[in-house]
Amino acid sequence: MVSDLVEFGLDPATSAEIWVPKEDAERWNGLPSTGRSNCRIQAYEWEGEEMDLGQVSGDCVFLVADGLADPADAVEAFYEWLQESEYELGRVICVVDCLRASNEEKLIPWYDCCIHFSDVVLLANRNGVSNKWVDAFKERYTKQYYPCLFEFVKKGRVSNPSLILVSEVRRMTKLFDDVDEFVFDDDEEEDQPFEGEESNAGDPGKDPFLARRGSGQRQNPVPDIRSLGIFQ
Repeated sequence: MVSDLVEFGLDPATSAEIWVPKEDAERWNGLPSTGRSNCRIQAYEWEGEEMDLGQVSGDCVFLVADGLADPADAVEAFYEWLQESEYELGRVICVVDCLRASNEEKLIPWYDCCIHFSDVVLLANRNGVSNKWVDAFKERYTKQYYPCLFEFVKKGRVSNPSLILVSEVRRMTKLFDDVDEFVFDDDEEEDQPFEGEESNAGDPGKDPFLARRGSGQRQNPVPDIRSLGIFQ
């Protein structure tokens, strides 16, 4: 899917880097060719709290999170890296293994966290999964007015890679929003901040999945899916 997005979702002149966890780097050796010489795979250090990406230089960077890690830890570490980088966040994409999720209900709270931060949700590995389950999974979020885009994956591909990569914010979290939001008031000479509740933008401590208790533990922890015994 990553190869597909790079090959068919980016302009041929755009250089791309795909960063994967160091522990998973060998598994990416079989990545299908992207058909371009200006794309390369890099490995980053993942220590649970910090991401060491070293030297990033691509025009477009794909950061692949550890698929078995706590997504809240991954997002928080990425957020800190992003603040120090010269890059802007394009989109957060979540890939759902529908077969595993339908067979193991304990995965759903883990996906709740992932989808909270996602602009796009790709529903993959649907062979053997009923349409009823897929519809119910989507409704779990649409009924709560999640703005994220749901798309199907067929044979490892999405129907419109360019659409997936459109830099349009559709995520529930406000973490990556601009903290300096202003509207123009025709009756005033200067811009005025939005009225209403205090913004949660740019503050990990105010995000429901990132907030911590005094003990340092998450207020809304997600299950450790490594302990479920369903991943080989």
